[in-house]
Amino acid sequence: MRILIIQFSGTGNTRRIAEVLRQEFEDNGAESRIIPMEHITLGKITPDYAGWDIVGIGFPVHAMDAPAIVYDFIGTLPKSATRYFLFKTAGSTTFNAGSTYNIRHKLALLGWKLIHEQLYEMPPNAFGTANPKKVNKRYFKARALAIKTAAEILGGVNSRLADPMIRNLLYRFAALEKHGAQQSSKRWIVSSACTLCGICVENCPTENIHIEEGKLLFDDKCLLCLRCWWNCPARAISHTFLKPFFLKEPYILPNDNDISEETNG
Repeated sequence: MRILIIQFSGTGNTRRIAEVLRQEFEDNGAESRIIPMEHITLGKITPDYAGWDIVGIGFPVHAMDAPAIVYDFIGTLPKSATRYFLFKTAGSTTFNAGSTYNIRHKLALLGWKLIHEQLYEMPPNAFGTANPKKVNKRYFKARALAIKTAAEILGGVNSRLADPMIRNLLYRFAALEKHGAQQSSKRWIVSSACTLCGICVENCPTENIHIEEGKLLFDDKCLLCLRCWWNCPARAISHTFLKPFFLKEPYILPNDNDISEETNG
């Protein structure tokens, strides 16, 4: 069994779940690889999907939908009978964190066959807290579910999340978020603490950030993934409109070896 996992992650939650899935697949005799989604959308990699038995597609929920980059990624896929599974991370399971109907529909038009779908409730990266105990408890619960998911996928268990009854309303909300992300793209600001280290430039999934004449500049392709804000070592990046909604500081997910009775609740 060969399983390819393609994931997009802003602050690292989806990437961590992808790593747990990959490890579980390999521990149970399957070959598995993870590819960052932006490597495909930016044209750095073109996977040979025919060489894999199953493809996993993972992303964080943005305003009850997948971020725009996921739809861009789907636009690169070939028509085939590829078997795939979906996994998404969110700070809340309300309304199943939105609908994946549009994604499933677009993939079905390409002939792709959904075999499994799962939602993982991870620590929020906005409107929440970086309290280590709460972060750890939620992560280890999600990790246990990922281990169960891997076993189900390898065992041929089919699963699909239910679409919320207010699906259309949620998609309208998501469309506003995507529009707002672009409109507020240039509202990112940089303080004098910036050292021009280039980490944000190198890691931006849409190449929205660049350095010009000794200044950090933002274009209009922001996804609001928060990757630049989350990983800035100088804490120099902020947003003039969204700053009140961000956490006071980024949290660090625990190592998988840190499981204890306390973190497991």
